[in-house]
Amino acid sequence: MQESDIQPQRLLSETDLELIDALQINPRASWTEVGAAIGVDPVTAARRWQRLHSHGEAWTTVALGPRLTDAMSMTFLEIDCEPGAAVEVAETLAGEGHLITVQHVASDHDLFAIAVAASMPALAHYLLTDLPRVPGVAKVRAHVATRVFETSCRWRLRVLPARSADALARRHAAPASTRQMDEIDRRLFKALGMDGRAGYSELAGAVGTSERTVQRRLSRLVATGDIDFRCDLARAHAGWHSSAVLWLRMPDGLLEETGRVLLGWPETRTCAALAGARNMLLTVGLHGVSDLHALVVRLEERFPHVSVADRQIVLRQSKLYGRLLDHSGHCTGVVPVDPWSLSRP
Repeated sequence: MQESDIQPQRLLSETDLELIDALQINPRASWTEVGAAIGVDPVTAARRWQRLHSHGEAWTTVALGPRLTDAMSMTFLEIDCEPGAAVEVAETLAGEGHLITVQHVASDHDLFAIAVAASMPALAHYLLTDLPRVPGVAKVRAHVATRVFETSCRWRLRVLPARSADALARRHAAPASTRQMDEIDRRLFKALGMDGRAGYSELAGAVGTSERTVQRRLSRLVATGDIDFRCDLARAHAGWHSSAVLWLRMPDGLLEETGRVLLGWPETRTCAALAGARNMLLTVGLHGVSDLHALVVRLEERFPHVSVADRQIVLRQSKLYGRLLDHSGHCTGVVPVDPWSLSRP
């Protein structure tokens, strides 16, 4: 891609930002509910969304819910590439369903990626056998998550008035359940990875069952915390022009408290406790690169027990939670998140 091919970074209108914010609060809200929240009729809301979606400026997708996240094995990867191979390696890895996110970073390694699998043996086999054999990969450092606080499902633009946001808020009972996802549930998850707003008829065709069955299963999966939904956008269009990865150290006894507080920070994207000496990972959105220093100062002032062990500015996102992105952050394709693509060896 030549520099001239990169799409210009226009800022979205206030109405478009409100529409996206509404869908970040409730990605599967009806157009009647969304329209009421942003002050337009349902047809206008749907038409605006279709324009944003068709231009790759915004999208919705399914996500791992808190119960499913706890059941999965997740690791954060620092990947060194052979000289000149980073772009090709990123493109290869972006095509793998078990790699949620792939980013180029300004660091002593080339790529940062998030991998997820249904079991630790399956993940270990990939890390020890398959990933090192990818052409262009020189070295891999893996950081296993012991507790995932957030993977960007809560992040939102925060432009809607509180009353409108409250009206859209998702309220689900969380019934106790030991039932595990079966093959139909997994097919439903992967179908929703293509479009988080897909209708019951479309999902029934993809899964191979009735609309009523899809509706019942989807309601249960959401209520039990197996699945969640997220809405994202080409973030520069909303003034978020940069992002960073922070590696933190703190006493283990303060991980839970710190992670929960960080969930409320508007910059927080992903936050997880890790098994290593750098025992927390935090990814943040920034309006500009220069905002990183102020955020680190605020972090250390708010949490005197925290030491920032390392920080890396993200140069480019090749893949973001299953969406393939171009140089401007627009969605150009989908590789649905599939934690079950790595089978136990």
